[in-house]
Amino acid sequence: MATKKQIAANRRNALKSTGPRTDRGKAVSRFNALRHSLRAKSHSLSIGSLDELRQIRSDYIQSFQPQTPKQDDLVLRMAFARWQMLRWQRVEAQELSEPSYIDPLRQARMMDLLTYRQARHQRAFTKAFEQYRRSIRAGQRLPESPPRALIS
Repeated sequence: MATKKQIAANRRNALKSTGPRTDRGKAVSRFNALRHSLRAKSHSLSIGSLDELRQIRSDYIQSFQPQTPKQDDLVLRMAFARWQMLRWQRVEAQELSEPSYIDPLRQARMMDLLTYRQARHQRAFTKAFEQYRRSIRAGQRLPESPPRALIS
């Protein structure tokens, strides 16, 4: 437990603390608590991003023409995985294009995480695509399929 004298000294010292004063100092200090920027506000979903997902989904449904509920689900998984891959590629491009004040080790970790995310969605796409191909080969086609699930 801090004494009253220590608390008073801490308060006096806090008044002297003004933070960085130069533009460079401010730019560096803004990353003090950053582990990675993957959940930063600048990378958040926008209406345009959701429109892109809807367009990819529509293109994939038209291209693959799923005939069963299972095939429909797999096509939607492929569309979602493709959309995620594109999003992470844009994040990576943005990270590489902006001047970085982050130390090289932290930047390398961030790039590793981006690569991991992209690879994860690539695997999800490939898995759904292979399952879709197997369902076609197995002849799992029904005369009519139920209405496709829509992403709202």
